Amino acid sequence: MERSSRRAVIVLTTLVFAGGMASATTDASREPSNNHHDPQAERARPAASASTGLIGAWQLVSRTVRRGDGTVVADPVLGERPLGRLFYDASGVMMLQMMRMGRTTAISKPTNSADAANARVVLGYDAYFGRYTVDQAVGTITHHVEGSLFPEDLGDDFVRPFTLDGDTLTLSLTSVANGTEITRTLVFRRSR
Repeated sequence: MERSSRRAVIVLTTLVFAGGMASATTDASREPSNNHHDPQAERARPAASASTGLIGAWQLVSRTVRRGDGTVVADPVLGERPLGRLFYDASGVMMLQMMRMGRTTAISKPTNSADAANARVVLGYDAYFGRYTVDQAVGTITHHVEGSLFPEDLGDDFVRPFTLDGDTLTLSLTSVANGTEITRTLVFRRSR
């Protein structure tokens, strides 16, 4: 009899402790990690219904660079078939890393002399993290950059039109480089 009541006390104590930890974890997840009020973190919470499908790990399948006239061009930064991972979590945190395949060292002398001063091309790597928000009405996701391999990106908001079709996520970005419109399309597949 004494043995079974000790088991009951241990089980009850474990349940109470676990419940308290779950409550503390839930409360802690509501606060910014640096323990002070962060208005940007508050505004950067994703819209619940749109972000549900985005939550998880994504593997880059392809990255296409296309000029305004439709011509596909070689990507000097990440090459033809880069390796990449994209992560979104339920609290609104995201991170992206992409790398040129076959990268064993930095390119010391890019084939295009104009790229010699471009650290992205020389390194063959791009990475950043931050928070994200989703605008379902216009079909965009915004990456609010908090940390980046490249300092010029810090504090930027990268707005990306996106489509989500089952386990395929497509992001795009159109910009102008040297007077030419360039659209980069990134296709990701959900990691399993």
